[in-house]
Amino acid sequence: MKRIILLLLVVSFSTAAVAQYRSETKFGLRLGANYSTLETDLFEDPESRIGSSVTFFAEIPLGNTFALVPEIGFDALGVKEDAIEPQDGNMVDLKTNWMSAGLLGQINVTRFLYVNAGAKLAINVSENDDNDYYDGDAWATGGLGVRLTDGLSIDARYGYGITNIYEGNLAAQGFEAENRFYQLTISYRM
Repeated sequence: MKRIILLLLVVSFSTAAVAQYRSETKFGLRLGANYSTLETDLFEDPESRIGSSVTFFAEIPLGNTFALVPEIGFDALGVKEDAIEPQDGNMVDLKTNWMSAGLLGQINVTRFLYVNAGAKLAINVSENDDNDYYDGDAWATGGLGVRLTDGLSIDARYGYGITNIYEGNLAAQGFEAENRFYQLTISYRM
């Protein structure tokens, strides 16, 4: 009987705590730019691309110092060159656009400064000429942010693609490429 009462108390307190945190959940929009390149052996010294980044997110606090941040967004990545013609003669578009979703952990270092890190999965929504790109990618990402006001902040991140985005003819020839990008955004929490 004592165990049942203890279990009911734990469940009651947990439910009340989760309800409290959910009432503090904030939703927001993050707009900014990516400075991206490809880590590739297909060609040397690619010029970095500046592309847009749009992300919708929720900030779910799990205490005073930690929050979960699920995100869904769009990122323009790749390199500045429009296309390259490898030895097989098929043109390969080097600018890619990705829809991404991920989950980050956020630690509030101070009231104004926070760090975050997590993983994202992305789907290539660019035109895939000759199926030379995988349809998906996985990124590790992390960075820091500064809260300017209760709802407005600036975020700086680094994203590291962990999968080879080439397939088809390029993969058959032994070529590899991974996305790498810096991201600078302004966030607004509602």
